[in-house]
Amino acid sequence: MKTNLCLIGLVQALGVIVYCALAGGFFWLAEKVFIVPPDFLGIVLMLIFLVFSVAVSGAIVFGYPAYLALNNRVKDALSLLIYTLLYTLGFVIIIVITITVLGV
Repeated sequence: MKTNLCLIGLVQALGVIVYCALAGGFFWLAEKVFIVPPDFLGIVLMLIFLVFSVAVSGAIVFGYPAYLALNNRVKDALSLLIYTLLYTLGFVIIIVITITVLGV
């Protein structure tokens, strides 16, 4: 069975965008709920959340390409990684243009 790497790259890019939107929503909500900026523990929690986010994003972006590479499909792994990164960049450009045009 031939996998459609372009489609998988799109799905992975959408996964990154959705996760970033959820993480951003969490911080937006936390800003509304917490009136006083957090002290030391808030900074520690933020750093822990950063590490968690890097792990989740890394798993989304690099998980399947690493699996492919370990199964001696290095060309497919690199192609998938490039598709994912290009789709993610495309979504970022679309979001920036939308924000600029709408003035949000």
